[in-house]
Amino acid sequence: MKKILLLLAAVVAVLAIVLNLPTPKTADVANDNSFVIGPVKIFDGEKWRAEKFVVVHEGWITELSMQRPDLDLPYRETQGQVLMPGLIDAHVHVWGDALKQSLNFGVTTVIDMFGDPSFLQQHKAARAETRQAKHADIFGAGYLVTAPNGHGTQYGIPVPTLSEPSAAPKAVAKRLDSGSDFIKIVYTHAGAAYQHAPSISYTELEATIKAAHQAQHLAVVHVADHASAMDAVKAGADGLVHGFFDRPANDELVQLMRSNGTFIIPTMALYEGMLRGELNETLLTAENLKLPASAQTSLNQSFGNTAFPAHFYENLLLTTERLYQAGVPILAGSDAPNPGTAHGWSLLAELEMLQRVGLPLESVMHAATAAPAKAFALPHQGRIAVGMKADLLLVDTSATTNLPALFHPLAIWKNGFAL
Repeated sequence: MKKILLLLAAVVAVLAIVLNLPTPKTADVANDNSFVIGPVKIFDGEKWRAEKFVVVHEGWITELSMQRPDLDLPYRETQGQVLMPGLIDAHVHVWGDALKQSLNFGVTTVIDMFGDPSFLQQHKAARAETRQAKHADIFGAGYLVTAPNGHGTQYGIPVPTLSEPSAAPKAVAKRLDSGSDFIKIVYTHAGAAYQHAPSISYTELEATIKAAHQAQHLAVVHVADHASAMDAVKAGADGLVHGFFDRPANDELVQLMRSNGTFIIPTMALYEGMLRGELNETLLTAENLKLPASAQTSLNQSFGNTAFPAHFYENLLLTTERLYQAGVPILAGSDAPNPGTAHGWSLLAELEMLQRVGLPLESVMHAATAAPAKAFALPHQGRIAVGMKADLLLVDTSATTNLPALFHPLAIWKNGFAL
């Protein structure tokens, strides 16, 4: 009996020691944003790299190497899949849970083109942090600059409007004081043939762009036709946040954009929904994806029954093709959640449209990673390099030649934490 009691006491003592041992560092990898991953094929946002291993420390990329580093960090062993930066949607409008929806599709950063400044202010601090997060980073314009009763005033947000050129510096200063990362302007050429909301004048456009530049900030312009695009570029816009389809871009506009370094966010998936309405159904069927009910509802909405000439769709494609071939920076943006679009999903649809106009796969991936990061001077997003945030996607090896691999990421990391 005494031997049995001694044996039981020994067992209890051993169990006590075991139960009090610290948990190994590698036991809960989902909650650890320091690790080594590899071997992988790295697309860094601009090009394919020779290195095969990436070191992440507390949510920051600290090393890229050919060989697995001998470090006391958890090891995420892969089989040569593609590691690339998290996607950037360069044209959205966010509120509610839009940042969470975006992240679920591998979109780790969004650029908001008009919204309540308080939402932007609420999320600004997270951009430089690497704590665990379930939402994308956001950079944004806050209030846009528009005319009284102009586009943007119809959504119930009390947008301050611009009525004279002399008021432009104050309008820009107020937006920057409220947290705007850049200035977005709505402009329509005075002779535009289609029905449109009131617009600021060309002189007011010039004055606003000048004021933004004097404050060391970008000025981007919402346009919807060729003449308005030409005016915006001549006035010094840094970027156009929409393409257009009333006519293909002519040589003068293409050359002016190239020489000025003006970028464009074509938002072709949005326009395809207006002009054709076939893309979403085709992709959803081909990719066998099930979307959240809210996303499906948004995709099922439309701009109405307006009929457009068939050649408008060809104009849209031709303009983007001409600009790309000329070396104009192309950024991928969805304009979600407008009718026929949904956060996250529609950026992938936009990438499909970019490929349809002839962009090689590397250029398509660049348009949703390093290109918008460079255009908007994002400090830590859109690239795999030392000093960047570990916002990462792991996708199938077919991503080297096959865009649909991006529709099915194998893993998503935000700030180094796996979703």
